[in-house]
Amino acid sequence: MSHISHMSFTSKKIRMTTSHNKKSQHLFSLATFRHTPLRHALLPLLLCSVSSAYAQTTSNANTYTVVESSQDSIAFDVTEDGSPSATFEPVVITANPLYYIDPSEDNDKYNANVATVGTKIPDYLENIPQSISVITQAKMEDLNVDTLDQMAKRTTGMRVLQNDDGRSSIYARGYEYDQFSIDGLASPMASINGTLPNLAPFDRVEVMRGPSGLFNSASEMGGVVNLVRKRGSADGKNTLKGSVTSPFSFDVTADMQGRLSLDENDDSLVTRNIFQYQQKKNPIVKEVGGSANRNATVYLSADKQLNDTSKAGVGYLFQSRQIIPNNGLPTQANNQLLPLPNDDFYGAKWNDFSSSTHDIFADFQHQLDSKGIISAGLRYSDRDADYNYVFAGSALKQGKMDVAGTAGDIKETSLSADLNFSQPFATQGGQSEYVVGADYKRFNSNITRTSARGFIKGITLQQLNDLPYIDLLEQARNKQKGYRFEYDDNTLNEIGVYGKINYKPIDSLSLIAGGRFSHYTIDNNDKAKGVKGSSKDHKVTGYGAVVYQLTPNLNAYGSYTQVFMPQYETNDAGELLKPREGDQIEIGVKGHWSDQLSARLSGYRLNDKNAYAQTSTGDKVAIGERQMQGVELEVNGEILPNWQISGGYSYLDSDIKKPALARDDGIFLLMPKHTANIWTTYQANNWLPNPLTLGLGVNVVGEFSSSRGIKADGYQTWDAMVNYPFTKNLTGQLNVYNLLDSDHYVRVGSPNTFNIPDNGREVKASLSYEF
Repeated sequence: MSHISHMSFTSKKIRMTTSHNKKSQHLFSLATFRHTPLRHALLPLLLCSVSSAYAQTTSNANTYTVVESSQDSIAFDVTEDGSPSATFEPVVITANPLYYIDPSEDNDKYNANVATVGTKIPDYLENIPQSISVITQAKMEDLNVDTLDQMAKRTTGMRVLQNDDGRSSIYARGYEYDQFSIDGLASPMASINGTLPNLAPFDRVEVMRGPSGLFNSASEMGGVVNLVRKRGSADGKNTLKGSVTSPFSFDVTADMQGRLSLDENDDSLVTRNIFQYQQKKNPIVKEVGGSANRNATVYLSADKQLNDTSKAGVGYLFQSRQIIPNNGLPTQANNQLLPLPNDDFYGAKWNDFSSSTHDIFADFQHQLDSKGIISAGLRYSDRDADYNYVFAGSALKQGKMDVAGTAGDIKETSLSADLNFSQPFATQGGQSEYVVGADYKRFNSNITRTSARGFIKGITLQQLNDLPYIDLLEQARNKQKGYRFEYDDNTLNEIGVYGKINYKPIDSLSLIAGGRFSHYTIDNNDKAKGVKGSSKDHKVTGYGAVVYQLTPNLNAYGSYTQVFMPQYETNDAGELLKPREGDQIEIGVKGHWSDQLSARLSGYRLNDKNAYAQTSTGDKVAIGERQMQGVELEVNGEILPNWQISGGYSYLDSDIKKPALARDDGIFLLMPKHTANIWTTYQANNWLPNPLTLGLGVNVVGEFSSSRGIKADGYQTWDAMVNYPFTKNLTGQLNVYNLLDSDHYVRVGSPNTFNIPDNGREVKASLSYEF
């Protein structure tokens, strides 16, 4: 019986030769594939075609004999004697690359072809019918920023209400991201808890705007942020990096990886270890003698290739922060913002915030003979945070103000688990896929906190800076006048099953449909009031989309998705309010060019109902209704050789149909209608002995205001970068943030607080050594 020889499917073209009695040969190309995972995914279909051709040729008394196999070509001899005397080796396919994404750190590109956010099956961005950005390692390194909120303010369609680094609020389409995922597994994210992650352990950041109720139910309407962990490589580079920033900060990072086996030929077990320490003095706080802000990151991982079809991994991530909180400036008595620049610190020297987070990961993946993939993942998070600080409690009146303060002790745990099965299958239109799975989430928060206002009246700025230490939480526990005390223990348990199919009836059309059944329970224990509430319910959320290939480079799409979010608020009867519900319709066009450049134009309408409101009697009801709509444009990649660009424009229009809480609805006033950003780099290869890279970018934010009627002008800030490798191993980089030292407010709040000026010009010099 004939056999087919071992074939390597990494080539761009497959070369076939035919021969008859005279062994005459000619060359022709069967297909040319993009250098991406989809190319590999289509190869099984190609094999079917080859097998079919082989069967047909055999019936015509011809046999195919493989005579050449290489990475670049496969050659076949064709004889006409009808004798099956040739010998063939079995076909061996060692992996299905459709389910594997190359790390973005393996290249220096801003464009990413494939993402996992919003879909359990990795797919091309142009095939995912929602708005997705992938921030690659190259962009993160060029911008040289450290935390998720620093990166978000430089990302299209995202709005950051700035606070201390790692404690800012990140919004998209008018809604705050209240969770972030690591490798697709979610845990809560809240600015006041300082749980925004540092970026050092992550290869890329995937951002989806708009609700994702299929795989991320019980979440906010704004979308999903998924951070993809760095994994070890047996022969990967090790990096030591140090940076010094003016004014007053430094950081050091060690990124080490390699095989764990003593056998140099055994690459099946690899590790990745990252250690980072940063210390930054806020120049405003420094003037009054405050301590520096500090944070640390430790990341450890190990991945084992169990056999040709299975792999498993474990990881641990620790992050800590210690910050002197700065809540910004008060206004003047007439609600006018204070003129800038202003280097005053409206807080006490002892203001303090500290947090620590522990994340543990485990994952497993197995490929079946059918080329389907079984994936399982687990993430456990444990967070602690405590804070105690004071700030201005009123507008300034003749240079004096009242004092406000807040304090809290927060403990959070979360457990997320997911098990899914993904399977490609052949259809007349090409390759289709489906995925089915189940997930589980348990989020628990135990929060003790207080807020106080006006407990000290009529003091000067100097008196506020020098205020004797006050344990605000202890004062609240002792029921001191002017302090509000809260003590809540909330738990969300949710289990869900989901399924999605991407069906291609014809080559240019994809029909996508999915659904999710979620069963959840909420337990609320208001220990301060002695009131308990509990509810359980189930929700079915749907998803549907269509993607049509207009040209080989352009896809048009439309999608509809639903989402819900349980609420912890209880009414006077002690009943938990029904969950908020939302849906979104989005249409758009996505393009890609030679895997170097991608672009997106999208429009959307997002509806949200059941936000809780407070009645005149103080009862709480779920009546709030809002509508967000807008347009986004985004471009990422190489527009000319050595010239890369990343940026876009966002327009947002918000409409409060039925007001809920004044503060929450007021948040939408802080969302500018117009925002834009662009970052570009050019690598000059012939100017100096080694390639010189220059970068320049601008972030533009339109005017905005707060619910208290405080208005701020729009602004623009410029960043710049220069990078030069002195040797093969040693590279220097200089980043300048707020290049023009522009004075402007990035956030406004109330007459007493959250009127926050942008940072002044910062210059950051870095050296990295690779070995």
